[in-house]
Amino acid sequence: MASALSYMAEETRRQDRDRFLCTLFAPEDAREGLFTLLAFNAEIAKSREVVSEPLLGEIRLQWWRDAIERIYADPAGNFDDHAIVAGVAKIINHDNLSRSLFDQLINARSRDMIDEPPKNDTELREYAVGTVGRLNALMLELLQPSGTQRSENLAEASEHVSVAWALTGIIRASSILSKYKRIFMPQSLMQDCGFDTYTFQAQKPTPEIRSAIKHMVEIARAEIGQARSKLGGKIDKRYRAIFLQASLAELFLNRIENRDFNPFDVKIEKGRAGRQMMLTFKAVRGSF
Repeated sequence: MASALSYMAEETRRQDRDRFLCTLFAPEDAREGLFTLLAFNAEIAKSREVVSEPLLGEIRLQWWRDAIERIYADPAGNFDDHAIVAGVAKIINHDNLSRSLFDQLINARSRDMIDEPPKNDTELREYAVGTVGRLNALMLELLQPSGTQRSENLAEASEHVSVAWALTGIIRASSILSKYKRIFMPQSLMQDCGFDTYTFQAQKPTPEIRSAIKHMVEIARAEIGQARSKLGGKIDKRYRAIFLQASLAELFLNRIENRDFNPFDVKIEKGRAGRQMMLTFKAVRGSF
């Protein structure tokens, strides 16, 4: 009989199922640490959604900043009053994770408290790097064997994958985000394509919106292409949990394209079993 999932694994499966599936292909000795990072990320990522106003979201993020500061100030401290904080403290001490990456990840989430869309593609990419990019950088640190030298190609490829995953996620979340009047479509892109935030919030897949989504899909595909170029399309199996995100992103990008770049089409999210089969196939082949 399969063993029960840990608290961190269960939280990740509940709040971030796609990356939960990717993490199942990580080395067994690293999975709990990765689940801990993903559970932590899920907690800060939902800061805007669980509060009634942005200021309360900032207060929530500050609580996490203070928690990280306490961990680094007192590595031997007792953090058992909060399961995720205790888990983060454990992996920070065990894997010597960088404080700066935690700080940057939390700070990047402050952008979620601003309902105004990013100004341009550059600002959107900075958000993607600050959120998914910093999370994946922490995952790389946790996965890297002790005493080995950091691979710049690996780090750069991870960042490209991060941007692709973030952009794909933003497209997939279009319906939910628009209901909350939160638009991550760059202002410059909306202007170029000829629509505004109110048009997007109406959730009507106009030709103008489809054109903007096509642009974002092309950017995400280009990021995946650059990641593959850096690593020759092959990955060390130790790092599969990170790079399988590119495979999943590509699957969703294909679905978005097949639905004529309609980001509100509910069929984009169908087929959980197919995702698992595809990930298994890629993991066995050692590709992404």
